[in-house]
Amino acid sequence: MKRALAFATLALLFHSAASHAQLKRIAAGYSAISATQIGFYIAKDAKIFEKYGLNVDPVYVAGGSRMAQAIIAGEFPLALAGGNIVNVNLSGGDIVIIGGVVNVPSFYLFVQSSIKRNEDLKGKALGITRYGASTDVSLRAYLKKYGLEPDRDVKILQMGGQPEIVAGMQAGVVQGGILTSPADFRAKKAGFVMLANFAKEGIDYPTTSLVSTRSTIKKDRETVKRFLMAYSEAVDRLFRDKELGIRILGKWTRTQDREPLESSYEYATNFVERPPRLPFKATENIVASMAETDPRAKDHKAEEFMDPSIYNELEKSGFFKSLGR
Repeated sequence: MKRALAFATLALLFHSAASHAQLKRIAAGYSAISATQIGFYIAKDAKIFEKYGLNVDPVYVAGGSRMAQAIIAGEFPLALAGGNIVNVNLSGGDIVIIGGVVNVPSFYLFVQSSIKRNEDLKGKALGITRYGASTDVSLRAYLKKYGLEPDRDVKILQMGGQPEIVAGMQAGVVQGGILTSPADFRAKKAGFVMLANFAKEGIDYPTTSLVSTRSTIKKDRETVKRFLMAYSEAVDRLFRDKELGIRILGKWTRTQDREPLESSYEYATNFVERPPRLPFKATENIVASMAETDPRAKDHKAEEFMDPSIYNELEKSGFFKSLGR
């Protein structure tokens, strides 16, 4: 009996080792310490990537523009990226959207309590992650909507990541900033107030997308497909298992305070796409807006900046509907 048990245990160990050896190791980028990236965190920590044959090494790159540069440089084949993928492609970059993470501006504008109205922003400085990132583009669109000229009426300063924006607000370097959760909770605790919820401002923007390159999809389509499947299952787990979501959010955002974690979980389930639908409308708006000032954008369509083939394949096969069953 003991001998049989020993053989069974040994066999199990060999199976485990073999399974691990069969995992394909890749690096994948994520661009924010934010609840909007929770699907990626769950896929990693709940070993869903491993279920689909991937050993994923997360790489943090603050800001969408820097992320785009890293992808183009070949630092990793897949990423969750913000920023203007249209502009990157028009500048010669080989990046395409394969799925949507958040297809609206999931940002809040938090400011000093002395700022009561949009008019009060004149002469002030606001913090973003990086120039060209989704925080930057969304803020500029918001300011223009209310008759304020970016850089002239309101100074825009790049700070790095969300924690750096809050730190800059507390230090008085900027009088407000574009925040996501849980940074918004920290700002609120520090006495700052919300001036705007960008999701309610009628601004369509692909805040965060799952991206790859055309060359990667061509040479290693199976890996890209497995990544999208793992991410999609992780998002489904987020909506079905609140405690798992909160626990993993706490690990990645380095907090065990239940109140901000509850807030972050609600934020994530309000904004994260399930399944990761492609942001056609938001991308169409970007192309149209760019065409007004950039002749390179004229006569281009949203489809040119996406590769919907894998998403469509999974949808047609019934994969998304099968999740959670």
